[in-house]
Amino acid sequence: MRPALLGLLLLFAAPAWSAPPPERIIRVAEMHGLPPLDPVAAAWAKAPAVTLQLHPQSTVAGGPGGATLPVEARILRGGGQLAVRLAWADTGENLLDARATDRFADAVAVQFAPVGATLPYIGMGEPKKPVRLWLWRAGGKPERLTATGFGSLSKQGGAPPEAQSRRTAAGWEVVLRGKPDVPFTALAFAAWDGAEDGRAGRKRLSAWQALIKPGGRLPAGLREEARPGGDAARGERLYAELGCAACHGPQAGLAPDLTNAGNIHWPGYLRRAIREPAAFLVPGYAAIMPAFSLRPEEIENLAAYLMKPSP
Repeated sequence: MRPALLGLLLLFAAPAWSAPPPERIIRVAEMHGLPPLDPVAAAWAKAPAVTLQLHPQSTVAGGPGGATLPVEARILRGGGQLAVRLAWADTGENLLDARATDRFADAVAVQFAPVGATLPYIGMGEPKKPVRLWLWRAGGKPERLTATGFGSLSKQGGAPPEAQSRRTAAGWEVVLRGKPDVPFTALAFAAWDGAEDGRAGRKRLSAWQALIKPGGRLPAGLREEARPGGDAARGERLYAELGCAACHGPQAGLAPDLTNAGNIHWPGYLRRAIREPAAFLVPGYAAIMPAFSLRPEEIENLAAYLMKPSP
């Protein structure tokens, strides 16, 4: 067989996991010395900008609702440290006031996914898959935290990240810089609006974003997580036949709302959640999902349907 023809056949035979779902990659720029803390430093122009959509958290009762929040992210690495610059619109400035228990500060967090074959649950990790976080609150000191699921957030030892913020006419520009304490392959982001009484689960969050060098490839451990697979149209029909919306619909309240599932999850997580519904339970919900006897292709089709971004 001629080499050119063989190469063409291999191209069509290659699995469809060379890249994650749309908007799931951030390319980090390398530099000599420490990245700047100043949000307007010229060095930030070297870091590719990615605009992410942060979606209202719907798996926790009393979430903020409303529209998505576009956040621009840039990442620089140098001098053994990582710096993350985030910018987003916010019409009002809400500062931390420890004396006021009825007012809350604007805030943003960076969440780190440890290296592994699968990504932790996006909502602050899982009992056996802890995540690390950097938290900035307007008017407060940055914090270094860890979590193993909703309600488990706790302070972590070691030096907190450095932070510098800038209030603009449009909103906030914030830089967090530090040395992550564990090897990681992906980041996620969350933002709280003090004007919406933002705290705890009243936030907007992104999907996991794979962090790679310019020209680099998706880490091998995330390729199965990113593999799309399945037929969304068939998955939609199966979703209706199984009556999934009776529990997972926006108004059902019996199981996590899946309206934003495709916006905040990767295909691998959805396949695991369908295959083993009791392996990890979102806090606040009972283990009521039956273990359906589904064929592998049916699981793929359901995951493909759930990955369709909602409006």
